[in-house]
Amino acid sequence: MRIRDWYFQGWERRPDENGKSRLVYTGERYSFPGGIGSVRGPAAAMTAGAAVLYLAAALFPPAGGMWRIAAISQLLEILPLVYLVMGLVCLFRAREPMTFRDHYASWRRMERASLFSAVLAAVMTGTELVFLILHGGDAPSLPRELLFLAEAAGCAAVSILLWHFIRKHPCYADGGKAT
Repeated sequence: MRIRDWYFQGWERRPDENGKSRLVYTGERYSFPGGIGSVRGPAAAMTAGAAVLYLAAALFPPAGGMWRIAAISQLLEILPLVYLVMGLVCLFRAREPMTFRDHYASWRRMERASLFSAVLAAVMTGTELVFLILHGGDAPSLPRELLFLAEAAGCAAVSILLWHFIRKHPCYADGGKAT
């Protein structure tokens, strides 16, 4: 038995009026109770906020941001943010009601990416706190260290808010159950 890919879930090959085979969507359709426009704006604002805070922290890291564990989490943080932006673009391109592919590539992708983003930004915040505890008095640039701490914590907070927003505004299938 072959496992079907999410990309083709709900699509079937059927003949058209000329007898040619073509793909037709026959699966469940997904929609938001308030319409897709009710979630686009807040999701875009929170995604942009997380990306701006991450870029501000990652482009000019202080000594605490250069620790290996902080640097590794900064480097890995780019992946969930890329997936967040990809999901947001798919959300803006999607029409309601959405196909499973649109739902999976937008809302479900954003939910998982925001959670991973929150975890990695929390690791950045934690390593900066440890750095400040160990080297706070002799840190070369304490204001810059505190700014980095605020940027990393802000990125974690915005990612958690986005995850909570997505969980609070589920996308429903035809049957009326949350997905």
